[in-house]
Order: sequence, then structure tokens, then C-alpha cells
Amino acid sequence: MNRPRERRLPVVMRALTRTDAATASPARRAVVWLWTVVSVGTVVLVAVGWPVTASGYGTRPTVAMVGILLHCSAAGLAVRWPWAGLGASIAGALILIPITAGAAPGWPWPWPVTVLLTHCLTVFVLALRHSWYWAASLWSAGAMLTVLAPAAIDHQADDAVMANGVVLLSVSGAFALVGLLVRLWIASVGRVEEAQRLSAAEVARRRELEERNRIARELHDVVAHSMSVITVQATTARYRLPGLDDAVQQEFAEIAASSRRALGEMRGLLGILRGHDTAPTAPLPGLPDVAGLVDSTRASGAEITYSGTDSEVPDAVGLTAFRVVQEALSNALRHAPGSSVAVTISDDEHDLTVRVTNSAPAERAADPAPGARLGLAGIRERVGALRGTVTADTTDDGGFELTAVIPVVEDEDPLLT
Repeated sequence: MNRPRERRLPVVMRALTRTDAATASPARRAVVWLWTVVSVGTVVLVAVGWPVTASGYGTRPTVAMVGILLHCSAAGLAVRWPWAGLGASIAGALILIPITAGAAPGWPWPWPVTVLLTHCLTVFVLALRHSWYWAASLWSAGAMLTVLAPAAIDHQADDAVMANGVVLLSVSGAFALVGLLVRLWIASVGRVEEAQRLSAAEVARRRELEERNRIARELHDVVAHSMSVITVQATTARYRLPGLDDAVQQEFAEIAASSRRALGEMRGLLGILRGHDTAPTAPLPGLPDVAGLVDSTRASGAEITYSGTDSEVPDAVGLTAFRVVQEALSNALRHAPGSSVAVTISDDEHDLTVRVTNSAPAERAADPAPGARLGLAGIRERVGALRGTVTADTTDDGGFELTAVIPVVEDEDPLLT
């Protein structure tokens, strides 16, 4: 999780404080370059500042080394921790300003050149990496030390001291301004790239919606029209063909009911493909509807036995069980005509088990009805979404058995876990 302060920052500005793979590329490049500049600058300033401070200002080498190392470390610390960089810079200055006060005339004081450059580098890092007030705080601290140092050390504030202070404040202020401008430029570049990514994603989504609408139109024109014709023909058969006995009329009634049910499900599918925002008002089928599905399938002449359960299960589990039985019965009728089918649904404390078994067909169909070859894959996807398992294999007598074990979860939605 992001820290509370980072959540208030734009994505690109958070990238200036993190270098993980999720950040924007301009910010990642800026971080790499900043670490490089700070590392090289720190090494150079330490290598030059230590001997200059020790020999030119006549200070003890050990004290000069401690002051230079502490002051130069401020820039590196400021890359990650602004408070540490600010504190190290001020502490290093408090060491170096007093020990260089007794330098020979002509040497810059209270800010030696190397110390001034290190101070400006730290101000630049704070302005680039963190909120503006960190750079402003260090700039203000430099101004206060420039004004208070001569009085505290009993050193005459002559023109050289004033010129040295003016150089520090003007140069460090310029570095702070450059850091802020670079920060804003990186943010603008990141926003442009983010807008381009969002635009590309929107174009891809629009193309996907157009393709889904095309599929929906094709599905409506090809399938829905044919199903509507079947419904009308089955419904009007008793009027168009007088003299039909009751059994035949009942057969046509079952055909009409099945086609109407298929049309209802087709409307829901078309609504999903077309991306309608309104949810369907008709209830989705569930576990209690399996018995009706079996009865309507028996009307085709298939021999089907059914053993169910009256237990209450979540809607997602019930819908999945219904679809498993629906697909299994369709496969049995298509690929094993004339076989007997057994549908069994049982449950225990944790799982709902759906088992559909068909015997070997009395006579193998030479050319079974074609399918999309996506039925079992769809079943596995549905059951897998609920963290269930599916097994499908032939039986010893040449039949086929499909078993789906679906966890029954009451407290949480498995699709969201």
C-alpha cells in the first residue's frame, strides 16, 4: 500500500520517490540521472573540498574531513530523506564555518567554494525530489547562517563576507528554481505519456465494443431470427395443422417453450455483448430450475433420471450448476443419441457436486450435430471462477461422465477473492 502522503501526489511525482516497475518512464529516467549526478558530484566535492579546506584554510585535517563528509553526504541523503539531507547540510555548515573563519585574507568566507557548491547541490536535490518547502527551508537556513555567522564568531562582516553571502543566496536560489522547473517538466511529460496511454486504451476499448456490437448483430440476425421462426411455427402448429392428437400438440408446446426460453437467454447475451448499462430484470436460472430443465429435455425423447437437492446455495453456485447440467445434457443429446442420462446433484457442508453420466449410445451417430467445441472449456471456466474442479472422462461401459465440484461459500464472493 502507498503511504498516506504519497496518495496525495500525482502518479508521476510519486515516481520521483520510487523506482519500481509501475512508475512512469520519465520519472524513472530522472531518478537514475539524479543518482548519477549526486554520486559523481559528491565524490568530486569530497575529493576537492577536503584538501582545500585543510590546507587553504589551515584547519586540522581530521576536523575538515568530518565536516566535508557530513556536508557532502547531505545531497545523497536528500535523494531519499529530505529531513536527513536538510539536517546534514546544516550540521556540516555549522562545523565548516567556524573552522574556516581564521583563513588568510582573500579566501571566501563564511562559505568556501566547495561548501557553497555542495549547498547548492543539496538545494537542487530537495527542489527536484520533494515539496518546495524543503528547498526553501535549506535556502533560508543558508541565509540565516550568512547573517549570524560573523556576529557569533566575532568576525567582521566586511564587503567580502557580504559578497560571499550574496553569491550563496543567488546561486542556491537559482538551483532551487531550476529544480522546481525540472520537476514540473517531468510531471508534464509524464502526464502527456499517461494521456497517450489512456487514449490508446480508449481506442482499443472502442474497437472491442464495435466488434462486440458486430457479433451481436450477426448473432441476432442469424440465430434469433431462426429461433423466432421456430417459436411461431411450434405455437401455431395446432391451428395450421388440424387433427393433431394431444401428444403431438404437447410436443409442439414443449418445442415452443424451449425456443422461448432460448430467446430469453439470447436477449441477455445480446445485452452483454452490446455493453448495456442496465442489468436484466429477469432472474437468472439457479439450482431449483434444474428440474424444469431436465423435464424439458425429456420432451426430446431422451431417457433422463434426476436426483437433486433442496439445499439453498449462493446464486453464483446455483447458476453455475444449472449451466453445467445444461451443457452436459446438450452434449449427451448431440454426441450420444439414444443413450440414457443420469443427473445427480448432491451437497455436503462444503461442496456442491454435479454429476451427469450418459451410457454408451445404442448406435453411434455417423455425423453428430456440430458444436462450437467450447462447451467443456466454458464449464471449466465457470467452475474455476468459483474455485471448483471439473473432471470429464469416458466410463467403463463406453459412456461419458462429467463431474463438477463447486465450493459452497456463504460469507464472501469467490469471484472477488
